Amino acid sequence: MKKLLSVLVCVLLTQSFTTAQEKSTAEGLKVEKAVAATSVENREPVGENKEFEATVGTVWCWTKITAQTTPTTIKHVWYADDQKVFEKVLEIKYPSTRTWSAKSVKAGNWRVDVTDEAGGVLASVSFAVK
Repeated sequence: MKKLLSVLVCVLLTQSFTTAQEKSTAEGLKVEKAVAATSVENREPVGENKEFEATVGTVWCWTKITAQTTPTTIKHVWYADDQKVFEKVLEIKYPSTRTWSAKSVKAGNWRVDVTDEAGGVLASVSFAVK
């Protein structure tokens, strides 16, 4: 019984993690990867982290997304201490796209939600600025 309970807990945790990291929508959008970084060079994130010094000034949210139907759009919705502070619409022109947005940041807990056109959250990136 104990073994069965352990397996069930592992399955549920794995399913929850996968759902949070890689949700797909009816439109066929899938976030392959989303990270916070200090910059983007050659279409790739640089300085990926979950915690940044306040002196960083700007943080970038980089997203790799696949889409069954193009063109379409996604949004990066930025939150500072659970208050919405910025929203950027990003065009998805190709079936596999790397895209990003940037925001000046101050100390606090930050989150960027990657959403579809209807506002459904596809992925979230959380980070702290100390």
